[in-house]
Amino acid sequence: MKKSSILSGNIQDSEFDIGCCVLNDISLESVKKVIKDFSADDIPHYVVTPNIDHLQRLLISPERDRLEKVYRGASLSLCDSRILEALLNINGYRISEVITGSGLTQVLFDQVLTHEDRIFILGGEERVMEIIRERYPKLDIYHYNPGMGFIKNQEEIQKVVEVVRGVKPNYVFLAVGSPQQEYMADILSAKKAYKGVALCVGASMLFLAGMEQRAPEWLQRLRLEWLYRMSQSPVRLGKRYWKNAISLPSIHKMLASHSALRRL
Repeated sequence: MKKSSILSGNIQDSEFDIGCCVLNDISLESVKKVIKDFSADDIPHYVVTPNIDHLQRLLISPERDRLEKVYRGASLSLCDSRILEALLNINGYRISEVITGSGLTQVLFDQVLTHEDRIFILGGEERVMEIIRERYPKLDIYHYNPGMGFIKNQEEIQKVVEVVRGVKPNYVFLAVGSPQQEYMADILSAKKAYKGVALCVGASMLFLAGMEQRAPEWLQRLRLEWLYRMSQSPVRLGKRYWKNAISLPSIHKMLASHSALRRL
């Protein structure tokens, strides 16, 4: 995990290793303050939000070593999944709060971002950005949507780097899906394309624009938000959630093994 003078002892103390990445046990109120501090820093930070989909990729992807390095390079790593929270609890880990990428994005736009910030959003259709600009007219929002498969094209990657540098944002929202957004966070950070904080937020802009809806709170508490989302987009999410489901025993085994090592 990236170290800097802005990372207080409390943040570093909140970090724990689960085998393929680290997580921070930290409240949403503290996260808001930390991200605000990151946004004013002279070096680039980035925030990741691991969930079951991310962990299965960290376990089985041919690029898992590179991916693990990217996740471990984040300044802040937040548990994005109530299913992951349950597996953590079973294996002796405890987190105070599940903080989803979409929930965090909503809170930042509603409570933290101001007209003084320069906000860059990577990904998403222009019509989505138009809705977001209408909802937040006082915010200074810049947008660029790269082409499909851009992460495999060095020219496209460099174009993103140059666009970000030109905007000079202190907040970068990476909304191009995982693992593209995590790779891009690492690249932008390494190239010092921005000062402040980048956040890997997936489909959060669709929720922010009201084009997709979170599950009702009672379904979230029952750890069934995945079922609600799949009912809305069965073709898009069915295959992903099936792959995630069959990876659960492997994730449980990894967590159990690493938890046992911690107790030695």
